Amino acid sequence: MALITLLSAKGSPGVTTATVGLTMAWRGAHPNRCALALDFDPIGGDTAGGVLRGAVSAAAGVLPLATARGVDPHDALDSASVYLRADGSARLVPGVPDEARAAALPLAWDVISEVRADLHQTGTDVLVDVGRVDRTGLAASWLVDADLAVLIVRPTLPAVIAAHRLSAQWPAQHAPLHLVVVDGGSPYTTNEVAAAVGVPLLGVVPFDPASARVHSEGATPGRGFERSEYARCVRHLAAGLGAAASARVDLLVPIAEVWGESARAAGEECGPAAASQASLSGPGLGGGGFGGRGFDGPSLGGHR
Repeated sequence: MALITLLSAKGSPGVTTATVGLTMAWRGAHPNRCALALDFDPIGGDTAGGVLRGAVSAAAGVLPLATARGVDPHDALDSASVYLRADGSARLVPGVPDEARAAALPLAWDVISEVRADLHQTGTDVLVDVGRVDRTGLAASWLVDADLAVLIVRPTLPAVIAAHRLSAQWPAQHAPLHLVVVDGGSPYTTNEVAAAVGVPLLGVVPFDPASARVHSEGATPGRGFERSEYARCVRHLAAGLGAAASARVDLLVPIAEVWGESARAAGEECGPAAASQASLSGPGLGGGGFGGRGFDGPSLGGHR
């Protein structure tokens, strides 16, 4: 089992949408594996009213999982999960309704920890949507225990500044931090964004609100959805991300060594993600920075 956390440093770049999309694309990218998504946003999850459209039973979610007592943890997790795909290959545990119930998250994580070895044996990977993270949230167990952490960012000056600040504070003992850019309408290239943030670029998802509604609001996919650049990039990212995380679990090899081959093996190319491969070695901040105009703390490209 690979444990992957997805997070942001500022705003709402689409962490929940990406988590749901990757979970639903997982089986297609990895035929022998399943995906379990956990909505662990401490300020309140969006999946119950989003992709699930309010159709959530009282037995499902983080709160019932956290309060299960005298119940086998496997049964508790099964009851707390909602199927995103009818065959059970993609499941979701909806989050807490608001920040006041965030204390349930560590208790729910205790249950996940109990069954983690069995999830590994059954080929189930876990994707955790942890929402926005700042310095005070870095000690969360689901970040400490992760095999790979994915920072999702929009290519705007405030978002990149916040992402750079978080990457600078990222504890060395944590899982490696990598970047996914939700790209659209920016004067900065994705490679420039990665260089300014200071972490390796895993891939790019186009900013396409209409297509993303399938994963954010549970909208019915249109006839051209699977052929859209958005859907292709999500599938491409699922293929590479799953292979990279599993490689770290099994072999502890650098992600760059497995990413390109795994994405090609999926039989699908994503234009923006393919173009990002030059950054997989881990771009730094020196020698040009964001947009080639330098990066000096709160200033990006001469803007404040």
